[in-house]
Amino acid sequence: MRSVSARESDPAARDPIPRRFAGKLRPAMPSEWRVLVDHRLGMWRDIGGRTPQQLAAHRAIYRRWIVPRIRSGEVIVLLFEVPRRGVVASGGIWFRPEQPRPGAQQSSVPYLFSMYTEPELRGRGLASKIVREAVRICRRRGFTRVTLHAAPMARRIYRRLGFERAWEMRLSLAR
Repeated sequence: MRSVSARESDPAARDPIPRRFAGKLRPAMPSEWRVLVDHRLGMWRDIGGRTPQQLAAHRAIYRRWIVPRIRSGEVIVLLFEVPRRGVVASGGIWFRPEQPRPGAQQSSVPYLFSMYTEPELRGRGLASKIVREAVRICRRRGFTRVTLHAAPMARRIYRRLGFERAWEMRLSLAR
């Protein structure tokens, strides 16, 4: 007879959310700006380096930025929604204007941004689902590449999905 660990015998200690669970991926509506702002601030909190005051100030700035871009189609935000729980993960595609270059057919490049999964649901493939769907959308629209800036904690996910490191340099002028 198999012995039962304390964790297995205590229902409160068991993971209340199964590893794989039902949910659906769908585009966000402009009226859902609150969850988009909350997820964006959660992402920046997790990355670190921002003060609570900076994050609080970002709430209104991001709302003013995201809503018109969703309305115009310049941005698509994908939401992963779970029944009886709501939106638990999100990520966006911004079709950013790009300067012309030889061989480029489009005047914009898809940029993935604001990927976020609620902490207790991480490691269940939700971010990967969002990224795969974002890539499908970009392919259907005829784009030949997708870009992003990956936080250190997410780089493994993007590499596993086929993203390659690119070289970017920057100079901070805030010194």
